[in-house]
Amino acid sequence: MDEYYLLTFESTHAAISTEKLLKPAEVTIMPVPRFISASCGISVRIRPDRKEQAEDIIREKAHLTPDDYAYYHIIRGGSAGEPVCDRLEPIK
Repeated sequence: MDEYYLLTFESTHAAISTEKLLKPAEVTIMPVPRFISASCGISVRIRPDRKEQAEDIIREKAHLTPDDYAYYHIIRGGSAGEPVCDRLEPIK
């Protein structure tokens, strides 16, 4: 089973800036999965064991508004192999 958190963005600039900011949390850039629609096509993937660290950095240092991004929890590899995708509340 593959589990991760994903930030999608309205602009490429916001995605790249956030990825740089979250380097200490060891995030990765990836294309937005097909089952999620997003404007810019780039997302930031967060490992479950780094979720709290990434959220703390976003709270303390990021200048994102809820309109700038969407936050998801994704689990792949369930019984049917289809991803389960839950949209989460913006990080506050």
